[in-house]
Amino acid sequence: MTLRDEPRTIGARTVALAVLIAAMWGGNIVCTKITLEAFPPIWNAFFRMLFGLPTLLMWARTGGVRLWPERDQWRPLLLLGVLFSVQILLLYFSIQLTSAAYSAVLINASPVLTSLIAHYFVPGDRLSPMRMMGLGVAFLGVFAVLGGKPDPRLAPAPLLGNILSLATAALIAVRMVYTQRLVQNLDSTKTIVWQVTFTLPIFLTAAALTEPHLVIGPATVRVLAAFLYCSWGVVGIAFILWVRLLQKHPPGLISVFVFPTPLFGVLFSALLFGERITPALGLGVAAVAAGVLLVTLEKRSLRPAGK
Repeated sequence: MTLRDEPRTIGARTVALAVLIAAMWGGNIVCTKITLEAFPPIWNAFFRMLFGLPTLLMWARTGGVRLWPERDQWRPLLLLGVLFSVQILLLYFSIQLTSAAYSAVLINASPVLTSLIAHYFVPGDRLSPMRMMGLGVAFLGVFAVLGGKPDPRLAPAPLLGNILSLATAALIAVRMVYTQRLVQNLDSTKTIVWQVTFTLPIFLTAAALTEPHLVIGPATVRVLAAFLYCSWGVVGIAFILWVRLLQKHPPGLISVFVFPTPLFGVLFSALLFGERITPALGLGVAAVAAGVLLVTLEKRSLRPAGK
């Protein structure tokens, strides 16, 4: 069944699943912060991808996806893997330096930055008045949070961490635009599997050269549970659930429901770290979520049937 044949409305179960995925993504940053209590950033990222990859491989096998690239596919997939590797490293270093809530707001501004970059690099994906409004609202939230002062016990270098979080969002946006071009000729599962696979030698080499210790703190039940969540839950299960939704519904319709992701990130940080939601943080997360909603709503209305 093509997207042209698919319904333009979705039911309550699909909405609930989409919101669940947004919650899982929101919890990703908070759980990553927890894992950094015991594992250094690069080793952490390496083992996260190593543990998450088998789930993706099983999913690809179940779907009958031919994973081995053609000769002309190696270079673009390698570039995607390098982009993804740098993005993940930035994410870990940023979360190490600032609080999970502030990082969640800034990193999850990526859909808005994707829209901005696509305006210049994706033919026909232009900024409309509504999307420009979304950009403006989201950037208001970004500026409210960027210079904020999170709890010092959670943020040893908040300004640098916030800047790196925003840089992570920008790199996610670049990768999303690049991936959008790749999946015109490649299966989306294939691109995900290889972008994760290429991180392994990069992270292993970097960790072996720069991080002499695999463990730097107590590997408590809380830390191990957070690690399993980030690897199997986010790298594996969340991706599979998202792909299943995209197989049944138009991407523009489903993507509307990513907007609560920063809200969940702030909420989970408050629950798991006791982080206080300041007026600036509250304004920032509300504005970023609203901006993402405006941009994704506009994308949905502009997407023609069959795309």
